[in-house]
Amino acid sequence: MEESENSNITYSGKSIAKNTVYNLFGYGIPMVFALAIIPLLIKGLGEERFGILSLAWVVIGYFSFFDLGIGRALTKIIAEKIGTNKTEEVPGIFWTSFFLMLGVSVLGALVVFLFAPELVHKIFKISKGLQAETLKTFYILTLSIPIVTTTAGIRGTLEAYQKFGIINIIRTFLGVFSFLGPLLCLIFTNNLFYIVLFLVIIRIMVWILYITQCFKLNRDIKSKIYFESRLVKPILKLSGWMTVSNFIVPLIVYMDRFLIGALVSATAIAYYATPYEVISKLLIIPSALTGVLFPTFSASYLNNPGFTKQVSLKAIKYIFFLLYPVVLLIITFAHEGLGLWLGKNFAENSSLILQLLAAGVLVNSIAYIPFTFLEGIGRPDITAKIQLIEFPIYLFAMWIAIKQKGINGAAFIWLLRMLIDALILFLFAKKIISIHFEFKFKLSYLIGFLLIIASFFPVVIGSASLKLLLVTIVLITFSFISWKFFLEEEERMFLISRIKTIKY
Repeated sequence: MEESENSNITYSGKSIAKNTVYNLFGYGIPMVFALAIIPLLIKGLGEERFGILSLAWVVIGYFSFFDLGIGRALTKIIAEKIGTNKTEEVPGIFWTSFFLMLGVSVLGALVVFLFAPELVHKIFKISKGLQAETLKTFYILTLSIPIVTTTAGIRGTLEAYQKFGIINIIRTFLGVFSFLGPLLCLIFTNNLFYIVLFLVIIRIMVWILYITQCFKLNRDIKSKIYFESRLVKPILKLSGWMTVSNFIVPLIVYMDRFLIGALVSATAIAYYATPYEVISKLLIIPSALTGVLFPTFSASYLNNPGFTKQVSLKAIKYIFFLLYPVVLLIITFAHEGLGLWLGKNFAENSSLILQLLAAGVLVNSIAYIPFTFLEGIGRPDITAKIQLIEFPIYLFAMWIAIKQKGINGAAFIWLLRMLIDALILFLFAKKIISIHFEFKFKLSYLIGFLLIIASFFPVVIGSASLKLLLVTIVLITFSFISWKFFLEEEERMFLISRIKTIKY
């Protein structure tokens, strides 16, 4: 792969791969813990309490939107300062951004605190016996909002310095204890207040770890703490549309669970959120890659658009190659897998949910690339406008679907949104840089189409042994097509050399 150079910062295939691996470990290790611990949490908490804990996870993660898009903007701005040897400007940018995020997040926390009783007593269908406990839990959650918000900005600074190794050590700690913490608390109590309090303490510890690393990277950040009003406008100008995305995207992502809680029950959230929590972990692969590609796109697009296009195409291809086999296996054996993992009750209620969400995750994973490309080249206005148009339509469709078909309807609408969203993003990206695959043979179009059709057969078969036979045939065919039509000669030679290295 070519190299793209922006002042003192050099991006190459090797550095992208290394940092992506760091991100994969940072996202992947917590996923393993989640798979092992979630059944124990459901057993220890009960389905309703676990549904409320799922909402707590959502709230803790969602309120990172109060960073006003500044965390992502900081990555771009500070990377440029490092590349042009203007690191003396970093402290002013860092602290001005920090104080902006802190002020807005404190106001947001106050709003959530005031509306917490309304959420618990009127909006969510929580049993009366758990309402008092849940209200106290929501109150403690408000303390995490400024912490989560400012953490996003601090982490953005570390990303600008390309410190993905450090970031992912801390991210692993956070991810593991987000699941292990509640389990440890169950030794003493199943009261959600104390469980969520423990999660908030973990967030504070992570905040301290991140900011300590920033002080080590640039000592002036620690010694020169000041707010510079002239920097507010350029910071907000870049982060403005990202703010819209930061607000709308989590709202779209988590709206289904809030609507299920309001229209069905907290128990139904558990049946829906549990397969989502599992299948969404596959998004660590595109997340790991695009976390590295964002500053790469920012640095390379103006100077070397050819490199940007090449990286985009390879990223789309590799994501599909990695995730298609996994998603096909999950969809095919959803009922059997859930039955072994969580029992017959969850298998009956959640297997279709898992199948629909898995298909959506595959589509969404590929769409990460055009989304990151558009934001990385400085066009977050495009992605934000798409989301603003999508949101009311999606909200209305989700409301109708849940009222008519319950959690199955919610999963179908979620999949439909993934398909439409991906199509729109690719159309805009193609218009800017002509992102598309250039097949070697027209036959590959037909073969690819037939392969997609064949993927449905194992899903509708009742016999597990016949499912296994059919899915094996499909995956062997997929491997042959990928090798023959989609991998370039240098990529095939690289894989052969890696296999020989492992063999000997």
